[in-house]
Amino acid sequence: MKDKLSLIFKIFIVIISGLGLCLNFDLLGIQNALPFFTILSNLFCFILYLVIVILMLLKKLKKNKTYYIFKGMATMAIIITMFVYQFMIAPKGLDIYENHLFACEMVHLIVPLLILLDYFIFAEKGNIKKTYPIYWCEAILAYLIFVIIYSSCGGTFNGDKVPYFFLDVEKEGLLRVIMYCIIIFVFYTGCGHIAYVIDNKLGNKDN
Repeated sequence: MKDKLSLIFKIFIVIISGLGLCLNFDLLGIQNALPFFTILSNLFCFILYLVIVILMLLKKLKKNKTYYIFKGMATMAIIITMFVYQFMIAPKGLDIYENHLFACEMVHLIVPLLILLDYFIFAEKGNIKKTYPIYWCEAILAYLIFVIIYSSCGGTFNGDKVPYFFLDVEKEGLLRVIMYCIIIFVFYTGCGHIAYVIDNKLGNKDN
């Protein structure tokens, strides 16, 4: 019964995350939306959960190291999306989401909360290894490298040189941008370690 509910819930996540992406693509245009970490993290979750649902339906899902690394990476990426938006971006406001609150909340709050609920309700606990958070950090590091290369090649983020204010060296200054990046990276790695500890404690309770 739990497996069926898990499948239904994951299908629901695929539908909601897909809807959130469609709303944002319609609002910004696919080309303008894709370079943002918010959209990429939501797209990552959409693709991952779609693959998981298909494999579950085919009864070919294997919960191995690769599964837990990618699922953890998607979860951490969407969590950082939620927290960075709520505590760093939302207080300053985003003009692109003016009068489009639903599209904003879909990718910044609703999908992240659904991903967290999926873990706490349906995930098997105690399978995260101490080294997995190191792999999860690759997502945010890869994005920072992408931003540097993309902007250096003339790419823009909905018309701006950088996707988020805390990466804008011209306005914030190099030292402040470095500080912001360090804070986000420490928070990201800290959340990964906390996830490892919580997962193992919950896993021990289940045994």
